[in-house]
Amino acid sequence: MPITLKKDDVELTVEWAGERYRNSRFDWNGTVTQARYRGVTLLGEEKPPFHRNPTRFGRGLHNEFGIKRAIGYDAVSAGGWFTKIGIGWLKRDEKPYFFYTDYDIESASFERESSASLARFLADSSERGGYAWRYEKEIEAFPNGFAIRYRLENAGSLPLETDEYVHNFLCVAGDRMGPAYSLSFPWTLDPASFVETVNPDGALAVSPDGVGFARGTDKQFYLGGLSGGRRVPASWRLAHAKTGISLSEEGNFETDAAHVWGWKRVVSPELFFSFSIAPGESVSWERRYRVSGAL
Repeated sequence: MPITLKKDDVELTVEWAGERYRNSRFDWNGTVTQARYRGVTLLGEEKPPFHRNPTRFGRGLHNEFGIKRAIGYDAVSAGGWFTKIGIGWLKRDEKPYFFYTDYDIESASFERESSASLARFLADSSERGGYAWRYEKEIEAFPNGFAIRYRLENAGSLPLETDEYVHNFLCVAGDRMGPAYSLSFPWTLDPASFVETVNPDGALAVSPDGVGFARGTDKQFYLGGLSGGRRVPASWRLAHAKTGISLSEEGNFETDAAHVWGWKRVVSPELFFSFSIAPGESVSWERRYRVSGAL
């Protein structure tokens, strides 16, 4: 059964490792699959109902390590094992690494503990080929939001160098993407500096302050490189006019990689945290989500 964390108007549904999701992309080590504010749902799912497969596709706030930089992949041959933080060990194939491939998995060991408003998840990879990690994720509910805290220790003899981001599947009150939503950032957006723009049906309206949604679309949309290569505050805010609710994320770090992806009923602003951890060292970071407004 999933864990329920609650504090005043905020309630989270949190799943433990392998409870439903068991694929080789997203972190298994504790996942916020739904957040509610005064009973209003704030999160959605990657696929529409008739395509949903909870063992494979993302839901809620599903983070991932190394979407492009797979640790140790190039150091092994086809059939060898490389590590994916938050999952364990994946068996390499003969092709270049691709995050959407279904790799064979040998999972890390996982532990968990929880109270009324706080859950802690621990993962230990063991060691192979000089790579090993210990990873703690802590999720805590507050009266006006919640925090996700991470601590990653390099328990091996080789460096751990990659990045982490959260695939935020945001959807307020089940309302699909459209004019009721607006997404803002604390820096000036310049579309000319984006590395990629996919704007089907002209659904996205980009301004210096953020991204609006002129209309709905059944096609996937994407804006890549919103920071223009600059280091900027790791922050965004999504407002929903129909409910008056807004949800924001703020990391305790700066990022030079910020993107927006979306499809039909969800939008995902993504803020990347990059790290390089020497053997015996560790790194910690935090993402804090705040919610406000009333029906």
